[in-house]
Amino acid sequence: MSNSQTLITEGRNIRGLWDLINEVDLDSLYSNDIWAIMETYGVEAGRATIIKEISSIFGMYGIKVDLRHLTLIADYMTFGGGYKPFNRIGLDANVSPFLKMSFESTCNFLTKATLEGDADRLETPSARLVMGRSVGGGTGSFEILTQM
Repeated sequence: MSNSQTLITEGRNIRGLWDLINEVDLDSLYSNDIWAIMETYGVEAGRATIIKEISSIFGMYGIKVDLRHLTLIADYMTFGGGYKPFNRIGLDANVSPFLKMSFESTCNFLTKATLEGDADRLETPSARLVMGRSVGGGTGSFEILTQM
């Protein structure tokens, strides 16, 4: 039987906790500060934190979200080594009009894309789904050719 205790703090000094290795179980260390986790442990740890936090928020409302959807969101947010917001402002920087339209504010993104003459090469999973095409990953990442 373990004697588990939890310490909740404001602020962050994760590296400072490393000095307390004999008093703190560093394997159980957790923070919801995504940037602090990414600075200390790297992008993959930040990605895992995003997944855990989003899952936790939906879980509070009894909503079950498939892990594949959460990983797509986390991958989008951490692509490039940093993290960017998963909202209309963060998506506005993306070049794919159909990806933007799959999120929210469909008419706004469509109008802007039309007025600015944007084109979409259908390279993102969201853009391909909007157009009814298979995603270029998993079973949709290859074709089988056979002689007839």
